[in-house]
Amino acid sequence: MFVKIKSRKGETLVEVLVALVLLVVGALSALRLLGLASINNQITKERVIATNLAREGLEAVRNIRDTSWLRFAGERRLCWNNLDASSCLDDDSDGIPNDPIIHQKNYLAKFNNTNFRWELDATDLTSRLNLGDGLDADDLKYRLQLNANGVYNHDAAGTDTIYFREIYTEYIEPDQSLAADESANILRVTSKVEWIDRGKISDVTLTTLLTDYLGRKNHD
Repeated sequence: MFVKIKSRKGETLVEVLVALVLLVVGALSALRLLGLASINNQITKERVIATNLAREGLEAVRNIRDTSWLRFAGERRLCWNNLDASSCLDDDSDGIPNDPIIHQKNYLAKFNNTNFRWELDATDLTSRLNLGDGLDADDLKYRLQLNANGVYNHDAAGTDTIYFREIYTEYIEPDQSLAADESANILRVTSKVEWIDRGKISDVTLTTLLTDYLGRKNHD
């Protein structure tokens, strides 16, 4: 009796090809997952940086208020929201008018590396930050730069970053309605950071309320 033995060469080749296909598919899936994880990590990093920059904007305005309390201790009621670090007098006897934070105004929060203090600058800011309508010359004024020490600031000597920051100020009455001018003692500060990465616009917006030292209703 003869036993017919079938050749397994063909079956072995098919098995190898199937194994190779499965291996390639698995490798590609793993690479794709690694790529997505890398992108997600980058997105998370960008949002953390943006949140910290927005928080820093609020703290900058708070620092200006606190500095005014200390610098103009005898005129706290008038000078709590003053931007002029050298003068704040009731009667303007020095010829320099008081320089309060303005109602419904957009600013840049800049750190002065010479005087080591925060400043609010509204120079040439004629429109609010809005990257959604396209990056234009007005938006570029809000761009943050990164200096040699790794510090973000509005400094032309630094390297441009993907981040843009705006500080928006408005005075409100105790009932939360907008005030007509700077006479109200409650200042709402909005710090907004926007950035563009991979063609997508993202933003972080934080808000806080600041008041004068004695919680007066106005400057009367």
